[in-house]
This record gives sequence, C-alpha cells and structure tokens, in this order.
Amino acid sequence: MRELKAYKAAMQFLPSGCLAAEAEAEKQEKLSVEMTGSQTGPMSCSEQTELFVRASGQKTGMVYTQKLDANASDVIAQALTNSEASAAKKAEPMAAADYWEMDEAKTLAGQLEESFGCQVRLNLSQTILTMGIVNTNNIEETASVCRFAAEAAADGYEGYACALTLDELSPEPFIHEFSNRRFLDVPTILAEPGVYRAVLSSQAVNNILITAWQMFTAKRARSGATPFAGKENKKIFSDCITIRDYKGGADSKKSVQCGFSWKMDCEGVPSRDLTLVENGVLKGWMHNLSSAAAAGVRSTGNAGRKTLLSGNIHTDMAIMPKNFTIESGTASLEQLIHDCDDGVYVFKNYDQFHALNVVSGDFSFPCKAVRIKEGKPVGIMEGLTMTGNVAELFARVEQVGSDRVINPLVMYDSYTVSGPAMLVKSLKISG
Repeated sequence: MRELKAYKAAMQFLPSGCLAAEAEAEKQEKLSVEMTGSQTGPMSCSEQTELFVRASGQKTGMVYTQKLDANASDVIAQALTNSEASAAKKAEPMAAADYWEMDEAKTLAGQLEESFGCQVRLNLSQTILTMGIVNTNNIEETASVCRFAAEAAADGYEGYACALTLDELSPEPFIHEFSNRRFLDVPTILAEPGVYRAVLSSQAVNNILITAWQMFTAKRARSGATPFAGKENKKIFSDCITIRDYKGGADSKKSVQCGFSWKMDCEGVPSRDLTLVENGVLKGWMHNLSSAAAAGVRSTGNAGRKTLLSGNIHTDMAIMPKNFTIESGTASLEQLIHDCDDGVYVFKNYDQFHALNVVSGDFSFPCKAVRIKEGKPVGIMEGLTMTGNVAELFARVEQVGSDRVINPLVMYDSYTVSGPAMLVKSLKISG
C-alpha cells in the first residue's frame, strides 16, 4: 500500500532504543445506492484510512493516526516514547518471516417486489477493506477484501443480507424471511411465564453470538474468564453444535457462510479456517501472537482491534473472530416449530451487549416469543425475558435449522457472526 511506503523506508533507521517497529494501514471504501420501486435514489461514496504504528524497546507503544502525510520517523519515535507508559512487562510480539452495475441492483429490487407483492425499499452497499502491514521482521503484506450488503424494507418487514460476491447476494434469503412472517400472523396474548421447549430464530442466536464469541479467546481461557477454561477436548455442548471461525474466500471451506474474506489478521499472520467446537467437543481457542506465545503455540491469525473504554477508536490489540459461525443443519423453521410441539418460538431478543456475562455464561435477554401448541403458533407474547446460561442452553439443543442470518459485529464492521435457528429442549421464560 502506498500509505506504508514511507514507514518501510523509516524502518531502515530506527530511533535509538527501538528494537522493532510495525505500521499497519486499514482503508475502508464504501459505495451505497438506495432504490424504491423502480426509482434510483442518491448514491454515496466514502473512504477512510487509519494507521496503527507500533514500536518496541523494552515494551511496546502505539500511535493511531489518520494523518497520512505525517513524518513516518516521527510517528515511530512517538510510538516508542508511548511505550514507556505501557503497563505491560515486556514488548509485544510482531509477525515474522479483490462495483456492481446499476442494472444488477434494479434486477434484485424487481425480484423482491415481484415476490413480496408490494413496494420495496432496497439499499445496496459495497465495502472494500484494504489492510497492509510492514515491520522490521521483513514482513510486508497487503490484503484487500470486499463485502456486498443489502438492506430491504417492505410492509413492516426489514431484512439484511451480506455476501462475499454479488452473485451470492440473491433475493432468496429475503424471500424466505418475508415468508416466515406467517408464523407471526397471530394475535397478541397474555404472557405465560414458565420453562418451555423453545425454537430460537437465527437472529436470536446471533444476538447471543455477538457477545458469546469472546468466551472462545485464548486470553480468557488462560485467565479463567470463560466458563470453558480447562475443558479442552471435553464435551461442552450438544452433538448438534459445531462452531468454526472461517477466513472466508474461495479457499475457505464454506465461503457462503462468511461476510468477509481475510488473507491475514492485523498482525500480518495468515488467516485460516479454525474449528473451535466440533459435535459439542471443545477443540481449541482463537489466538493472536501474544496469547500464542504465552501458550507455546502458533497464532491462529485472530488478531484484531477493540475499542478502548476511553474512546470509540479501535486501537487496542485483541483477539477477534473473522466469520464466527455455528454450522447449519437441514431442518426448516417450519419443521423446528412443528417438532417443538408445545413451547415457544423466540423470534426477537434485545440488548445483546449487556444481557450476557462472558465470564459465567449467564444471560438475561428481553425478548418476544410466539406461543406454540400442537406444533402451531397460537399467539404472540411480549414483554418477556429469556434467562439461562450459554453452556446449558447449547447443551440442550436438539436440532439446528437451515435458516441463517449473517451479522457484522457492531462497531467493527469487519468481522461477522452467524448461526442457524435451533430447537432447544428447555428455556426459562419470565414475564
């Protein structure tokens, strides 16, 4: 990347006391267009580049900047100075030795309107993320990833889909979701608290995963800040549950389940498909270079950045997923509801960032559910709360569905979670 050329040159003349340096650039380019019916609305285009510069002496310091014309040597020197304020006891490790045409948008909008039988408002966007990294260990890598996303709204329905290619961004997921609204075409009834057999919608599962992925990081495993610490190669969930973190792309096992495709992580380590849980058995953890060094293993290519409490700029190095996925099954939502027989269908839950404790796994989600009797929906119950524990919930899963929604992680928009609808043996619901 041209943004890194000056830093590569500056690394030939490091400041006194600087043993290693690294510059990572992340560029996001986004093109959006809105369509209502056959009318094309305004288009928007944006671009933003961020630089993350690290320098290590005895410890590692960092500088975040969007000033691309800043003197590279000065920025490295400032990062080294910042290392003095680091609470770490040693230096952090550093890694060693691919726009649609308007006709296609109109085609998608037309297909949705024909299927829905009403006017559809469609927003399409293409996001290109480019990452580059150079460091004093002779690492010089660049990767560019692309994601297509569509948001559709019609007659009270709102749907979202994303894919790695425009060809994969088909109308089928929207049509399927729109059709599933028939399960909500029932009157509102009084809430009936209790412990029920339950079907969780794909979106309800995702709202758990948006926080729960943190329980599979090596840093939490090492500190005991996850209920799964010390349970490697042991049964933690139902046989139905297999969890993988996919790198995405043509050489990934299931790119269609991915919202992004990553060649490498933000430390320059090559990405790979990673199995975390297989048939209910815990197989491993997500690692970055620091956690891998502490555990005496190789990084899994899961370095990312998180938002510091002091601001909304994602600068702090962390362990992050790429495409965190619970594998789909074959059952339709209709089949899951039929097999539930007497229970509830939780089609919506809320407050995903405050409702789950990643240390204990306990959760308490405000939610809405459909009461099911004899395998058929009979009424919507509102003002509910679903409570329990993630380990116990996923241990009680009897079937996983074919329905799937892919959601970007809020605030980062460069990683995704996805999971299928599922039938659970029991779930506590309170009013």
